[in-house]
Amino acid sequence: MISEPELEGELSAPATVPAPRGPEHPAETMGAEGSPLIPGPPLRRRPWVWGLTGVLVTSAVWAGALWAYDRAGPDLQGYGVSRNLCLDADLAALSAVLGKKRDPFAAVGEDKALDQAVCTVNLAPERPPRSEGHRGPTVRAYAEITYTLHKKTDPGPQFDASLIEPADQGAGEQILKLVPEVGERAYLVSRPGDESPSLEVLDGQAVLSLSVGQVTEYNDVDPLNPGFESDDRGIVHLGGLEPAMVEDMLALMDELKKK
Repeated sequence: MISEPELEGELSAPATVPAPRGPEHPAETMGAEGSPLIPGPPLRRRPWVWGLTGVLVTSAVWAGALWAYDRAGPDLQGYGVSRNLCLDADLAALSAVLGKKRDPFAAVGEDKALDQAVCTVNLAPERPPRSEGHRGPTVRAYAEITYTLHKKTDPGPQFDASLIEPADQGAGEQILKLVPEVGERAYLVSRPGDESPSLEVLDGQAVLSLSVGQVTEYNDVDPLNPGFESDDRGIVHLGGLEPAMVEDMLALMDELKKK
């Protein structure tokens, strides 16, 4: 018989040869495509993968916290804008030492970034009418108060930098005295021989200042006139005011937190 002709290009499947068995030839694990996998124990997730996952989760939480902080703004700790700082600042302690509040002047400015308020007030005791022969000056004390509420940025670095003044010609070295238990940080600022102290306070987002000084009014009398006579009874001594200033500052801070 004549056999059928073989077709060109037709390949016969290779014979399947069983893999050898035995301890010297361990069985291979086959992959999805029929290729052998890497022999050995199963792969484990590397430790750095877990570490990277933790970093990514922490970063996501931190980013969310920053987003919430930027949206809500910093914690103002109850501080609000002062419409009239002279009314909010009672100054009871200083008034008991220097005299009643007189001639108050207050101003306020509001902005999305910060609110500012200022107050200047005279502190003068009741005095009897001057005699007709008196030609001396009138000396009176005054208090100046400033209040700034930062609603966007941290005022801490600026507060610290503001206390460092460049050397002033002839004014003397500035003295900073830390005042405990007043806000976050508080300093009494003075100069040698200068009885014009100021109390500078940082409390969270609020920056406050209370300074006391004195001014001399000559009542249309020329002090350079040879006939001018001064009156030592009018001199105001501003030393030792720290306790009164601290007391009035704490009272003002409590009042501003009610806004």
